[in-house]
Amino acid sequence: MPKPKTTLILNPKPQSQITLSEYVTAIAWSPNSKYLAAATASGETVLFEDAKAGNDLTQKLIELQAPTEISVDCLGFSADGRWLAAGGQDGKVRVWKLDGDQTVIAETLDLGTKWIEHLIWHPTRPEFAFSFGKYVQIWSAETLDIVTTLHFEQSTVLAIAWHPSGELLSVGGDSGIKVWTAKDWYEDPIRFEMPTATSKLVWDRVGEYLVASTLDNLVVVMQWLGTDFDASPWRMQGFPGKIRCFDWSASKTSPLLASSSGSDVVVWEKHADLNVGWEGEVIKGHNSIVGFVAFKPKSEVIASADENGRIAIWKDAKDWVQALETPMGEITAMQWQPQGKKLAAANADGELMLWTESSQGKGFR
Repeated sequence: MPKPKTTLILNPKPQSQITLSEYVTAIAWSPNSKYLAAATASGETVLFEDAKAGNDLTQKLIELQAPTEISVDCLGFSADGRWLAAGGQDGKVRVWKLDGDQTVIAETLDLGTKWIEHLIWHPTRPEFAFSFGKYVQIWSAETLDIVTTLHFEQSTVLAIAWHPSGELLSVGGDSGIKVWTAKDWYEDPIRFEMPTATSKLVWDRVGEYLVASTLDNLVVVMQWLGTDFDASPWRMQGFPGKIRCFDWSASKTSPLLASSSGSDVVVWEKHADLNVGWEGEVIKGHNSIVGFVAFKPKSEVIASADENGRIAIWKDAKDWVQALETPMGEITAMQWQPQGKKLAAANADGELMLWTESSQGKGFR
């Protein structure tokens, strides 16, 4: 008896493809899915107007910054999609205003020789937090000015994450995590100590859990109780290598957490028995280091990407569905379109690719 055909999530071949000047360091979709931004190791920063008809990305390209030979390493859009900010090794944060058909540079923040490694927009307001050295600053597009400067003190800032409510900002580095409240930035932050430096921080979609990883590959999942964290967080060790990526599903009842370490993708779920804690299931589909895992919005479909250029798609957070066709080359950035109808990825050779949703029920093509 023939096996039933598998329904594809995405069309295997990219719908659109373009080669930029260098290694792509970051990509970002605007929340309204109108734009896709990309930055490279040469400093090139571009915008693609995805809403424009056709598949030719050269016809959709808006050059924001020509190559400078100084890397741009982080970028993102404001929640309303009207602002784009980018930072990198030149110690500058550039902010563009996207106003109708015009894109203009609105502000350039100069932090001297400090490398800008992390930049994250507020989940609802036109404000972003960014790190430089041991400090985090918050900048407002409404006032075109700095809102506050936070001193992490212990070390260089290694991670920043807004709580989904926007009322808390968590910052990681040596000795653990500090959480400041937006109601009073001058109030002493909540502290959570870790045995070594905290290198990644990601809140789940509703703000109940914060996952953190350390430089010695410890993973901690902390439950937020409204004013502080649960005193007994879940801890897990024994990962095959550096924790490279986390992502949470959007489920409001029992969120799933996907992680990548070595060639493994692990999906974690909280057990009904509190004594058991979080249980992980390894889903295997890669033979090289997995740099990215991402849940498709409002689903349990996962995309995972590795350093050999393989992008795998999984349904129900466990079942392999397909591998996308890509040039051989390390995937250096990957993100689902907020509407979930496209997946964008880029590699170390400067290639940016877009895959579109497959027509349902037609099986393999």
